[in-house]
Amino acid sequence: MGFLGYLSLYVRMQHANLRSRLMYPFNFFFGIFAVTGSGAFSIAFLYVLTRKIPVLAGWSFYEVVFIASMSMISYSVSFIFFIQLQEIDYYIRFAEFDRILVRPLNPLFQFICKRINVNSVGPTAFATGTLIYSGYHLRDWDLLSILLTVLLLFCGTVVCTSILLLIASVAFRFLQSGGLFELREAIYDNVSDFPITFFPKWFQAFLTFVLPQGFMGFYPAVYLIGRSDQSMFGNSVLLACLVATVCFALLSYYAWSRAIRSYAGAGS
Repeated sequence: MGFLGYLSLYVRMQHANLRSRLMYPFNFFFGIFAVTGSGAFSIAFLYVLTRKIPVLAGWSFYEVVFIASMSMISYSVSFIFFIQLQEIDYYIRFAEFDRILVRPLNPLFQFICKRINVNSVGPTAFATGTLIYSGYHLRDWDLLSILLTVLLLFCGTVVCTSILLLIASVAFRFLQSGGLFELREAIYDNVSDFPITFFPKWFQAFLTFVLPQGFMGFYPAVYLIGRSDQSMFGNSVLLACLVATVCFALLSYYAWSRAIRSYAGAGS
């Protein structure tokens, strides 16, 4: 099956998923509202914090919000399509994943077709609004800058998805990866709203080369707002974002493919 065939099948399956979710409209819309509220609270916290401390270690309110918004969009878009990777434990331990492996379609494609996380649409829209608002106060925008923003948001989304895929791959070996997902979530919740320069050098390196969360928000943002000198890559930060996206995407898919090839069932 070619790319268009996969795309057509994906659209049809997600249409069916949405129809099933809309069977309970209150739960559907309340879920979007609740998740959006958590993102709004993060921005509200930054606003309150910067009223007390107008400049945080050399970063203004608008700069911090721009970074947080870039990270939130990348995270939320990734979770719209790939949140089910966090449920891989259940599918492996109860042999549900075995059904996927016997079908003549790419296993990863089948797995991501399981459902679409509509709840993350709200945070994506909210973060897009805060990104536009903060960006308006930071620089003048032209068509090239807007296109680069879209490209870097795509890169951040790919990096976020790569992190999820790498962690999910662990489950094929140890039959669980929930603890790693919880650790990643805890780090994201406590780090994503701030420039990584707030943290010690060793932790900055961790967020760049081990858990590359810095490429979801910080590095793309500093390039766009003209503060590349604040990153460890200097004026090469755009190139670093592009290279990191390709490298982590290839690494994560290789790890996933290798894990599936060595997988012999939950009872093995």
